Amino acid sequence: MNIKVLALALTLGFAVTAQAAADKIVGFYPYWSQYSQFYPKDIRYNLVTNIHYANLVPSEDGSVAFADENDAENFKELVRLSKENGVKLVVSVGGAEAEGALKTIATSEEVLPTFVSNVKEWISTNGGDGVELDWQNLTGEDAEAYAAMLNAFVDGMSGSIVTSTVYPDAGMDGYSAEALNRLAYVDVFMADKMTEETSALEPNQGAESIQQGLNAVAEKGVEKSLLVPVVYLYGKSFLGATGYGSAHQGTGSGNEGYLSYAELMGKFNTPDYKVTFDESSKSELAVSSSEAIVFMGIPSVKAVAEQVKADGMGGVAVYDLSQDHHEPIISLLVTIGLQIRPDMDYKPKKKK
Repeated sequence: MNIKVLALALTLGFAVTAQAAADKIVGFYPYWSQYSQFYPKDIRYNLVTNIHYANLVPSEDGSVAFADENDAENFKELVRLSKENGVKLVVSVGGAEAEGALKTIATSEEVLPTFVSNVKEWISTNGGDGVELDWQNLTGEDAEAYAAMLNAFVDGMSGSIVTSTVYPDAGMDGYSAEALNRLAYVDVFMADKMTEETSALEPNQGAESIQQGLNAVAEKGVEKSLLVPVVYLYGKSFLGATGYGSAHQGTGSGNEGYLSYAELMGKFNTPDYKVTFDESSKSELAVSSSEAIVFMGIPSVKAVAEQVKADGMGGVAVYDLSQDHHEPIISLLVTIGLQIRPDMDYKPKKKK
């Protein structure tokens, strides 16, 4: 199949006209992008309203530091280019394996205000427009501490953007709707559904599973207008699988079975893979003679953006910016933009 023809028909031909509050397109920029030769200069700033830099690492004494000091110069460039392009830059604090330090900080009346002050000073010194709390693996036992930290950020960083990540697949007992409703917006991450341990092939992420996660957060009492679902710009491959429900023999092509959306578009521009859209899960599936790849493409991402717009949610986020395809007729950021910011000119520029 010609993937570019399909993309053009599905992308440039549609834009919703329903009036809704959705206005944010958030792009995550992790520090490890430097190792795949994707730098701040490579970001298409006109396609996003907010960038989240991941990440700063907290210590139990309330101090914060780059997860990788080698990225300090890139961060300076990210600050400069974000300002020049009118894009809000939010710095994410926490991340994988930081929950122990965050809990120690949040449960200390002495350290918590120091931590907030340190984050505020770091952003004032290094640049940025606000902070995102990324506290993972929350349980019900963490609910009070988590709310205390969110409230401390909101109260201590007046005038700055304060956001948080939420992981509904791990349960909502640790989250305080009252505290979350004080934020500028809430990034909703869904867990990968498909792993090597999963016996039968299923969608890794789809518009339906994203909607289920959003419903769980809304049912907790978080205002829908704050919710920003995170779309993954990668697929996962599995050897020997022939379709949803089929068995597999472990991870297939890519980096440990992970392939960026940009890589996928290169693979699919050949007759080796049959690409289909699954209506029930609203996800994409590609099957070759040796493997199957589950991913989100233009139809499924368009469905997410349409639902966000129709429900008046905050916007859509992508993880991460380095993995999108640069061509407008294939780009998932453009697909989102056509729904969230239809006034933008997304058509490919004519070659001179």
